[in-house]
Amino acid sequence: MAKQIQLIPKNIVFPVARILDKEDRELYQEVERKTKEKFGNSQAYKTILNGIHTENVTGSQFFWNTNLNQYLPKGQNVISLEDMETINNQDESFFKGFYTDTPEIILRTATLSWENNKYILKDLIKQINSETNKGAKYEFSSENPLRISGLELIKDRNSRNKYGLLLKIGDNTKVTNDSRFAYSNHGKQIPFGEKTKTIYTKENDLSRVFLSRGDNLDSWGGDLAGSGDFGRVVVKDAEGVAPENLLNKLNDKYKSLRNEIEEKKKNLISEIQKL
Repeated sequence: MAKQIQLIPKNIVFPVARILDKEDRELYQEVERKTKEKFGNSQAYKTILNGIHTENVTGSQFFWNTNLNQYLPKGQNVISLEDMETINNQDESFFKGFYTDTPEIILRTATLSWENNKYILKDLIKQINSETNKGAKYEFSSENPLRISGLELIKDRNSRNKYGLLLKIGDNTKVTNDSRFAYSNHGKQIPFGEKTKTIYTKENDLSRVFLSRGDNLDSWGGDLAGSGDFGRVVVKDAEGVAPENLLNKLNDKYKSLRNEIEEKKKNLISEIQKL
């Protein structure tokens, strides 16, 4: 067979997904500071930071991930369910050893199953019904729930709201039916990109969407603010690392080394002249 080579177009952009780590500590601390400026030392602020360790950059939950999206650099976002599927298609081992949330929730019915969700559930259904009256067709049930992303976090002054937050439908909100989260699928294999995952879902109320240590797609817990040390946030950089950016980094490194060598050369000449 004759020689062949796959040519990569110059300046092509490759999306990159990465797990946020201790190197992102300053970002987390800055987001925490701005969140406190916005919400004060309120229950809303405490909910958003629940289980999030800014020093170690660990923890993952719906409210933090949704909030974080507002402060990430341009071109970056916390991964969506579709992003998870794309990553899993390429490497099923990527998510092993930790769990990660999406900034998405599943809405099934108006029946409350987790007391803390009471006010968020009531207010969100009211908004969904209002959107339906405007012409949108949002029908939802235990067997055909809604998957909602891009919600805005609004401070709720109602002291009975355990989260201190409400979820507002905004310009970037996306609402779609996703029957994979049907209650009848609980514990079963469902399509997940080009492959499959076991899903754990529930019958009523709201729940977050997260991938559990790479093995299961989970949307069964009621607590939207639940988190733990094994939680990590994964971000997609839509701009990726273009070849010219890599070249710039190499040039910067070369200039730094060259300056260091020149400085050592001058010092050596100076020492020789003293002899």
